[in-house]
Amino acid sequence: AWSIDDHFRTAPFDSNLPVLLGLVSVWNATFLGCPALAILPYCQALQKLAPHIQQVSMESNGKGVSITGVPLDYEAGEIDFGEPGTNGQHSFYQLIHQ
Repeated sequence: AWSIDDHFRTAPFDSNLPVLLGLVSVWNATFLGCPALAILPYCQALQKLAPHIQQVSMESNGKGVSITGVPLDYEAGEIDFGEPGTNGQHSFYQLIHQ
């Protein structure tokens, strides 16, 4: 955790992985119109990853108004969802793959 925090704090934006991933998320939701992100870990040990990302991302970014209360004319965040392995295999995995 320390090394990625240090990388985020010190790396220039053009090679800063957290910044680039955040910009890809904005690009997908705002410019490409892809409103959802599937988080599909293979390992059952990561079963709490998707709910954690949902809480952090959607609570922070899922606002429909600006900081001054003005309604936004664009999407400010995406819908994050997911389950590990077989938990989601027979539900939404089928929809995604077909």
